[in-house]
Amino acid sequence: MITIGYSTRTPNPKFQNYLKQSCGLKGIEVIEKVNNGEKSLSQVYNEIIEESSNNILVLCHDDIYFDTNRWGKQLLRSFEQNPEYGILGVAGSTYMPKSGQWWEDRSKMFGVVNHEHEGKKWQSKYSNNSENEVKETLIVDGLFISIDKNKISKKFDETVEGFHFYDVEFTFQNHLDGVKVGTIFNVRVTHKSIGMTNEKWEKNRQIFSQKYESILPTRVKYDPKNKLKVLIGCLFFQKFTGSEMYVYELSKNLIKSNCEVTIIAAETNGPLVKLAEKLGIKVKNIREAPGYRLGDGKWTIKTENGQEISKPNQYYKMSEVDFDIIHCQHKPVIDILNFLYPNINKISTIHSEVIDLENPVIHPSIKRYIAIRPEIKEKMVNSFGIDENLIDIIYNPVDSDRFYPKNLDSKNYILFVGSIDYLREKTIRDLIVTSENENKELWLVGENKSNYLNDILKKKHVKHFEATPEVDRYIHECSETAGILLGRTTIESWMCGKPSWIYQVDSMGNILQKKLHVVPNDLEKYDSKKVTQSIKTLYTTLY
Repeated sequence: MITIGYSTRTPNPKFQNYLKQSCGLKGIEVIEKVNNGEKSLSQVYNEIIEESSNNILVLCHDDIYFDTNRWGKQLLRSFEQNPEYGILGVAGSTYMPKSGQWWEDRSKMFGVVNHEHEGKKWQSKYSNNSENEVKETLIVDGLFISIDKNKISKKFDETVEGFHFYDVEFTFQNHLDGVKVGTIFNVRVTHKSIGMTNEKWEKNRQIFSQKYESILPTRVKYDPKNKLKVLIGCLFFQKFTGSEMYVYELSKNLIKSNCEVTIIAAETNGPLVKLAEKLGIKVKNIREAPGYRLGDGKWTIKTENGQEISKPNQYYKMSEVDFDIIHCQHKPVIDILNFLYPNINKISTIHSEVIDLENPVIHPSIKRYIAIRPEIKEKMVNSFGIDENLIDIIYNPVDSDRFYPKNLDSKNYILFVGSIDYLREKTIRDLIVTSENENKELWLVGENKSNYLNDILKKKHVKHFEATPEVDRYIHECSETAGILLGRTTIESWMCGKPSWIYQVDSMGNILQKKLHVVPNDLEKYDSKKVTQSIKTLYTTLY
């Protein structure tokens, strides 16, 4: 059974009857407390807790109505299916900033609340969640608080004066004591008020933020049972270049480790999209950014001034998104994601120290950086002034189930995998000479972005193949591989037991150094499963 309690200035038998009828349960206990300001809401609610006969207690405002039929049954179902929770509400936040203003970061807010004022009704939708889900939060709003009296550790703090911040103090204290606080989505409430702050609210906010100054800001700790919702942004996601395969390999393993993954890219037409979608990875073009719609000069949108025609290439926010983390790369895409989602914590991977496209972006929402090799970190610190403590060196992830020694007979060719472009031209031409001197063939695998390929293919010992996800079959049969910097192919080669030429080049592709590297002893740091776990651990620190 349920007890429902509320404070009101005048007796309201009509509201009592409404609560009993809308609840959908028999034998409901309603406790009405008439209070004209003689007592704080904390005092009144503690009296209701003491007087209530049932363990499940709802404390609500007296100016609400329910948009959910038989809402009491839905609430009981939430408690029964989630017995670890002691407090449930309809709106809350997973983050508490130093200010104590819990709605400061809307990306950390969850729930749906309707409002009605002066004949108008609108919806405040803070997140997209399924009806049967419970989202763990630090606090819930006092509009509707339901508690299991057997599971709370503290009652309402009666030092909180008046009618403001009683809810934040109560739910936050219980959270700190280990009581699980959550937001539910199967009970919808309309508040017949705008819900504005005032001087008394501001005074209580200051007291709260000072009281908890030493532990704020704080957020809900990641629960491994919950799915992490990850948005990964990149410039291209269509073929098989190094950064595209980085995103694919990472996403593939994140899906396996209880994450929901959405990839957003500027270019998404290609075979890699189909491979990703088969694994349950969502792929979006950046023109279709989640929560937004891009104007085209045709469709209209309702504004304060009435219906207006959308402006071409302007993003319009249509709904909230609930990504836990954004993992981004490539400056043009990072800039757009910072614009669209300025408050969602981000991690940025930098793939190269010689390409301007890979220069790190500094933004308040980018909390950490990943460099895929030490030289990149060094440049980030020395050239961009980024704190080295914010940069983790985590190497390219390589699938050890595909790349491992097979001891096949070598076909006596040097393998070079990568785009045929300006940056790699001098390396490729040097390899033509090296392979010819060693009486070997040179096999090039990658997309042609040059005007010199036809010229070098005149050499009989040089062959070219289109980019493919099945590069492992080439690596297993080659004598050695070659690539610029410490790229993906070098790591894949090592994991297959093959040596690799590493060419150090500058931003114009000039060769600074070249060396044939034998297989190192620390291959485990490249294993995609371990790399993904390291990256996911970074995600959870910013959850």
